[in-house]
Amino acid sequence: MPSVRRRAPLTAMLLLAATQLTGCAPQAATIEGSRIEWLYTVFLIAAAAVFVIVAGLIGWSIVRYRARGDDDELPRQTRDNRRLEIVWWALPTILVIGLFVVTAQVLSEVDARDTSSTVAVRVTGYQWQWRFAYGGTDIVIQGEPGDPPTLVLPVGERIAFELESPDVVHSFWVPDFLMKRDVVPGRTNHIELTIDEAGTYRGQCAEFCGLLHDQMLFSIQAVPAADFADWLDAQGGA
Repeated sequence: MPSVRRRAPLTAMLLLAATQLTGCAPQAATIEGSRIEWLYTVFLIAAAAVFVIVAGLIGWSIVRYRARGDDDELPRQTRDNRRLEIVWWALPTILVIGLFVVTAQVLSEVDARDTSSTVAVRVTGYQWQWRFAYGGTDIVIQGEPGDPPTLVLPVGERIAFELESPDVVHSFWVPDFLMKRDVVPGRTNHIELTIDEAGTYRGQCAEFCGLLHDQMLFSIQAVPAADFADWLDAQGGA
């Protein structure tokens, strides 16, 4: 029972630290972003645990082996401790392997392609704006510097983005989605998302691409599926 009581403050401290740090990131507005948010939390808890252990051992050493009065006698010198060396090699190794495994699993889920995607959008990033073409329709939304476009998308449906650039490297980034993907000349990148909350989300180019990089903005307006179907009808794209 006493050991449980001693661990309780440490557990509470780690959870509090993780809660405070994850509060720095926006709340994910997509299913895939929620998985990445969970991964962030795992890393933060691991980092907090390492910090508490290392800082605690340093503090204990300072207090335990501090000079006392006129006593300048050195503490007992230890040449090696094989058991301790194995422990401090094994624990970080296990931690790193564990973080690698969960990271690979989350990235595999996030990057998976789903043939059942109901909406396809070809995204073209160019100096210095965005063009969005809806697959299977003639609908094209294009912006100009100082006049960013608004991409209308449905909530709860799988959306496939094909990303391309005719000039330099750009980066398709929506902070609330907790994901971004580079847009590379000569290469088509792919990303799939499922927005789970209606709203308007700000997007931008996250790769410096020249003079008007700061004006490569866009918005995503996420609406219920029925409203999206009505919008397609109004655009003549159904």
